[in-house]
Amino acid sequence: MKLTLKELAAALSIPPGTVERWIRQGNIPVRIKEGACVFSFQSLQKWARENNLTYQPAGAKNSAMPADGPDTLAAAMERGGVYYKITGESVPEILRAGVDRIPLLETQGQRETLYESLLAREELMSTGIGKGVAIPHPRTPLDYGEIPAFITTCFLKNPADYKAVDRQPVFVLFFLVCPSSKRHLQLLARLSFCLRDEAFIEFLHHTPDQADFLAKIAELDQRFDTP
Repeated sequence: MKLTLKELAAALSIPPGTVERWIRQGNIPVRIKEGACVFSFQSLQKWARENNLTYQPAGAKNSAMPADGPDTLAAAMERGGVYYKITGESVPEILRAGVDRIPLLETQGQRETLYESLLAREELMSTGIGKGVAIPHPRTPLDYGEIPAFITTCFLKNPADYKAVDRQPVFVLFFLVCPSSKRHLQLLARLSFCLRDEAFIEFLHHTPDQADFLAKIAELDQRFDTP
């Protein structure tokens, strides 16, 4: 990515002279090439967080939540998307097909990292929680920098043996990916609340379209927040 020194300084909300000095000192992951500041967006985002700064380009929408701020299940699921007729006979095949659908992952490297993390988690213990549902997630949080927490919902074309705790074939998966353990627990609590509702499980068996699905999740979100 390329920006002028002034544009980069504005995005970081610090004086241009400070940015120039940090570049000379090697204190920031940016280099000067042909008069422009050249950097990796992901690396700079990570550096900014580690130094209590925020990288926000001019005109960009700040859609990502703070790393551990409040979030709703509906928002996380809308970010992750809802997908149908996912194919796969084995757990690795199902995970691969699901990861390939995730819209927020921009590089093949990100997809491979997530896939290997999910596979390692399944080898430890199946994330098939019963009732035909699985919640694949990494063993440890994955921080992709600019990518906020998300849940990608995948309905399988055919129910599959997922080594679930109740041995029932799985028909729907919720890929839960978060940048922190705190966010993971927050969203998992909301999702678990939904899955304890037998009427919701029956609703899932009818493979609702995306609009109806997200509307139902928003409704359950409100119930979760109501004392």
